[in-house]
Amino acid sequence: MAQAGARAKVPVAEVALDAYRTVFGRLSLVLDLAWLPLLLLLAVTILPGYLRLYRDLPGLPPWSGDAFGLGFETILEALVGLLCLTAFAVRWYQALLFVGGRRVPPGIFLGAWLRFLLYMLLLYLAASALLTAVLLADLERAPAYLAPLAGIAVLALWLAPVRCALVFPAAACGEPLALAAAWRAMGGNTWRLLAAALLASVPIAFVAVTMLGGIAAALHLDSAGDTPPPLGFFLLGGVIGSCANFLVVALGTSVLAAFYRRIALTPGSDRP
Repeated sequence: MAQAGARAKVPVAEVALDAYRTVFGRLSLVLDLAWLPLLLLLAVTILPGYLRLYRDLPGLPPWSGDAFGLGFETILEALVGLLCLTAFAVRWYQALLFVGGRRVPPGIFLGAWLRFLLYMLLLYLAASALLTAVLLADLERAPAYLAPLAGIAVLALWLAPVRCALVFPAAACGEPLALAAAWRAMGGNTWRLLAAALLASVPIAFVAVTMLGGIAAALHLDSAGDTPPPLGFFLLGGVIGSCANFLVVALGTSVLAAFYRRIALTPGSDRP
């Protein structure tokens, strides 16, 4: 770990541009690492939705789901998506950080992936649970000063995983980093990491949403009707959405790997 006192300021635009060069310059490697997780994610993205909309449920319009939109298919898709995308992220971290003739140690993947998932669940589920508690709180009956405090708390909850984000590349490399150490190391770069990640990921997300919106508009899916969408809609939508997810993960991973190299790795170290 580089000395915290150095407080290297990571350049936002440079890292975001490097992420694009890294991902699209090594797109064949991205496909090599992502093809199996992508196929699994496509399966749970396309098939359940298709079956749900085309099966005959008396009294229900074709676009209806359960009351909260959290049916079995949704939960399955979220779970498989989490497993597939994190597995790809670990492999991509290793491809980026084990360089210069250094090979990924054999047998490292499973332990690194499990540790990665543990950090993911610990940070993001805790933040989501606390955020839900804040949002469900009856602030209208609370004192007026609590509303801005709740807003500050929500912002802090979502920034906490960003501040501790160095644990993810460290876990992927088999070099576990304590949350407290990751928090200290990211000092002065939290907003820079957030800005670089947004610069890298938002354009891809925007293109994907625009394409899906264009397809839906062309098929007039925004209008009321009992005719289910054609099969091609699910195929195109699933492919576009899933590919966009993997590209966003690859770009975000590339950004965070750059921060990890610049902040956490000591120059001249024999680590990746």
